Amino acid sequence: MPTAVTGGAGFLGSHIVDYFVDQGRDIVVIDDFSSGHEENLSDSLSDVDVRDVDLCDRTAAIDALSDIDVVVHLAAKIGGIGYFHHVPADIISINDAMNRNVLDAAVEHDMDRVCYASSSMVYENATEFPVTEEQLGEIPPPDSAYGFQKLAGEYYCRAYHDQHDVEYSIFRPFNAVGPREPPGEEVGQAHVIPDFVLKINDEKQHPLEILGSGEQIRSFTNVRDIAAGVYKCAYDEAATNDHFNLGSAEAISMLELAELIWERCDREEPFAVERQESFEHDVKKRIPDSTKAKERLGWTPEISLEESLTEYIDWYHQHV
Repeated sequence: MPTAVTGGAGFLGSHIVDYFVDQGRDIVVIDDFSSGHEENLSDSLSDVDVRDVDLCDRTAAIDALSDIDVVVHLAAKIGGIGYFHHVPADIISINDAMNRNVLDAAVEHDMDRVCYASSSMVYENATEFPVTEEQLGEIPPPDSAYGFQKLAGEYYCRAYHDQHDVEYSIFRPFNAVGPREPPGEEVGQAHVIPDFVLKINDEKQHPLEILGSGEQIRSFTNVRDIAAGVYKCAYDEAATNDHFNLGSAEAISMLELAELIWERCDREEPFAVERQESFEHDVKKRIPDSTKAKERLGWTPEISLEESLTEYIDWYHQHV
């Protein structure tokens, strides 16, 4: 029986589809194309079954997943920090409905596993770094609607396992970077790397406008590395009914990141920034500990940030 990837036409989802197809898996893409694009699937389109489905429609969702063995559930309202602040009610209500319908389908069709895409935002209030999976029960819950909803999705998985014996695995990607993620129409609608490339390459900002102090710390992980980790979470027995960080521990400040992109966009002016007021829930530091994924699943990220930036900017020049 096939594996379904919900949200499979999106940025992360399409890379997961490509990786799974390369591994010989029979893949069904479930997407309503509200934000995903069929062109993202160009490398795998001839090898997958694409189903245009609104997962908020309970009947449609359950019908679309009737022949599925494993579902990798990524479909969600998602964006950059600005997006989180504009539509918090939509994020909670729509994502909650999709989670419930996918898990109900898993019960009805006796699926082998639901592999749920959580988020590093569940660690929004962490104060000790790098963050481990064990810290999750010790830190306060997220303040943002997005982080809280992703954490609620994890509780859904555990509750459906406890009540209905649905097997699950949970992965938390940390700041995926790679092709197929265009910038948003306004600052914060997409993630930081597309935003920076737009400002530096297209808008030719000088000085570069940057949100907050620029001292915010992040760890970026190549999207293909994340796809390899998701594959292990979807099929490896060691991932059954457990949760894993999938991220690089290579940390960088936003000022350092911006300067790297400035150099790769061949700007002649000296690098300079102008600080703008940040959003309320702009996390100051986020660094993962992925030791558990290494020890249990044999997964480690292999692609450096520098290589990822070059890959993204090359794609940007060709497609954006």
